Amino acid sequence: MPCQCCAIGLTEVFGGRVARREAKRFRKKGLTVRSRRLLDAIESTIQLDDLTSLEVGAGIGGLTITMLEHGVTKAFIVDAVPAYVFLARELAQEAGVSDSLEIELADYVVRAPDLAAVDLVVMDRVVCCYPEWPDLLAAAAGQATRVIALSYPRDALWVRFGIALINAVQRLRRQAFRVYVHPPPAMHRLLADRGFEPRVVTRRGVWDIAIAVRRSRPEPR
Repeated sequence: MPCQCCAIGLTEVFGGRVARREAKRFRKKGLTVRSRRLLDAIESTIQLDDLTSLEVGAGIGGLTITMLEHGVTKAFIVDAVPAYVFLARELAQEAGVSDSLEIELADYVVRAPDLAAVDLVVMDRVVCCYPEWPDLLAAAAGQATRVIALSYPRDALWVRFGIALINAVQRLRRQAFRVYVHPPPAMHRLLADRGFEPRVVTRRGVWDIAIAVRRSRPEPR
């Protein structure tokens, strides 16, 4: 099935040049400050040893690769951008974790019903790229048996203004990609309705970093 995310312009913005630049930075410096804070929040919530994880929209895969180095035993990545998938596989091979990592080029919402349950689902700067955020979060809530970790833009006037400027530039360039500031209270309510306890644990610039812990284990899928 065609990838919906690609259809809304992700590949226009996140092409080979961007992916190679991010891979070069990761090789030299490791995770970004935001990703390190997200990882710290995850590790403060749950021990990574012997966990399974899935990262949606993982980009070059740096966070998942690092989680594998920190104890995750089996990891999955679903990303809609071909250049990111290619480089994530390359970086995983370099890090010696490729045997424990499966990477798929797909729209996560389309693929989620066929994916196995995992302990941890991670979405770092993903919700803001997906117009139908309820479908995205519902898919993650259906797959995560223990924790969902995510970052998304703060719902503040100055953040909305900046993103409106970004989207205006995208329109002038005749590119389909848009950035979204979805309502955090509504996102948290959706996760709560599906058995999680979401809370914002820290911020990095425009990004809220949130952790949602499942209140009780779901029935086997």
